[in-house]
Amino acid sequence: MNVEPEDDGRTPRQRDRDRKYWAHVARVQRRERLDGCVTNVRLIYQSLRHRAERGSEQWNEFDRLWRYHSEVEKTVSLLSPAEQDQILEEYPKLAAQIKAEYGL
Repeated sequence: MNVEPEDDGRTPRQRDRDRKYWAHVARVQRRERLDGCVTNVRLIYQSLRHRAERGSEQWNEFDRLWRYHSEVEKTVSLLSPAEQDQILEEYPKLAAQIKAEYGL
């Protein structure tokens, strides 16, 4: 359903170009949010890893999680749209949970 007014002085070609432009902007903004979510979680684990004593069990766990989220960060664009939606939904909650748990 098209919600754009037909009598706005634009040609159908201009309306199509504008529609494609705004669809592109929405894709770019989604990608930026997706990248930001994953990067935020990775940086939290990186910070926790640096705070832990090197070689300790806690350091090893934070290092493992940091490496995992580094790989997710590299491959997030290859994930399916459903997997990306899941990241957009879950990662902000995960970041908040970790920050609360460790007092960040």
